[in-house]
Amino acid sequence: MAKRRTKKRTHVPIDQEALKGIPKSMVIRVGQTSLSNHSLNQLVKDFRQIMQPYTAIKLKERKSNKLKDFVVMCGPLDVSHLFIFTQSEKTGNVSLKVARTPKGPTITFNVLNYSLSKDIKKFLKRPKSLNKEDVLNPPLLVLNGFNTKNNNDKESEDNNVEKIIISMFQNVFPPLNPNKTQLNSIRRVLMLHKDSVTKEISLRHYFIDVKDVELSRNLKKLYNAKTHLNKSLPNLHRKKDISSLILDHDINAYTSESEMEDDEDAIVKISENNQNNKIGVIKQSKKPKLDVETGLENEDDEGEGKREVSTNTNNIPYMAPRKKAIRLTEVGPRLNLRLVKIEEGICSGKVLHHEFVHKTDEEIRLLERRHQAKLRLKEQRKKEQEANIAKKKAAKEAKKQRKLERRNARKELEDQDKLNEDQNTSEESDSEIDSEDHFSDVPDDIDSDLFSEVEDAM
Repeated sequence: MAKRRTKKRTHVPIDQEALKGIPKSMVIRVGQTSLSNHSLNQLVKDFRQIMQPYTAIKLKERKSNKLKDFVVMCGPLDVSHLFIFTQSEKTGNVSLKVARTPKGPTITFNVLNYSLSKDIKKFLKRPKSLNKEDVLNPPLLVLNGFNTKNNNDKESEDNNVEKIIISMFQNVFPPLNPNKTQLNSIRRVLMLHKDSVTKEISLRHYFIDVKDVELSRNLKKLYNAKTHLNKSLPNLHRKKDISSLILDHDINAYTSESEMEDDEDAIVKISENNQNNKIGVIKQSKKPKLDVETGLENEDDEGEGKREVSTNTNNIPYMAPRKKAIRLTEVGPRLNLRLVKIEEGICSGKVLHHEFVHKTDEEIRLLERRHQAKLRLKEQRKKEQEANIAKKKAAKEAKKQRKLERRNARKELEDQDKLNEDQNTSEESDSEIDSEDHFSDVPDDIDSDLFSEVEDAM
């Protein structure tokens, strides 16, 4: 059987060393209340779509699973970040905890409100669904409204808090390399916007759509016919020449005014030059005249309508830059977060910052002393537990040894009894053989000889 061919140019194998340096995440939900909430379950699934491709997309939690179970598995699976969704049993508030494994810190956010992806698609005129190709690369992270400049001593603590939040979210995704990253590979945007007044953080997930602006409707139909096979091709029965279709001289360059409704800020000029990554410049003195009969451009001798194209040192002309419109379509989910606290470790440790509770230095020292006393008590109990476990283990081993000795003694008795029985059976068999030898000379018809005379007399 022939061996299956593997593509080596387009399907380059992933380097395992480079894969180890890529941050991976795990989105989970912990708690009995959160596991029974259906909408929160769907929010977790939508959030995993944001964190693709380096996340556990098919992870299933159980009611018996604790946070410690997931933390233990982070090491073997090379998971660097945990996104933990929980819901309070008393108030019903949903919280999002972002933790860096294995030593922390952990940032706790209160989820004020959220919208699922299916709810956002209902209110969009043209919703977008993500395909497999759209999630092959991580999204582009955009942070807005975060201030890290130290203006004075009062705001230094807030700036340090923002630096921790920024570094946490920046390290969730692999860094971009401008020399190696292709623009076509960036298909999604994750935006975090902080309101300076309310200090709320808005999380949005968008899809990037790039479209040509300076194209007629007929050309767009030709481009779409390649990917959309159900679309019909433009009708050419009224056209005399192919240039009439491409240039669309009959009704000017644009067939519809709605094609130019794009915002000027969203239009970007992109050069198609493959020799050097420079933007070519085209200078046009005057608009060329059009021949009504042929539909072609006429150039005058005076230079009207001539195009001056810039060239490089190798006399290779640069191609004209094309205008493209970048549109962002929200795909969800949508979350509004508020910072609660930052603590050491993974959901356990010293509280570095709390948004609502502020303590004095004396209270902090008192809490530290209590914490140290708890740690000492914990160590003492741990040692006592280890001693008790060792004692129970020794008693269990002694009991096991005594049981084994009794079993061996019982086995020896059974073997001795079996040996005695074998000897008795052998003696009985010998006596039977001797008796058979003693009566071996007696004839078989002795009975008939003894009673033959009596029978005759009768």
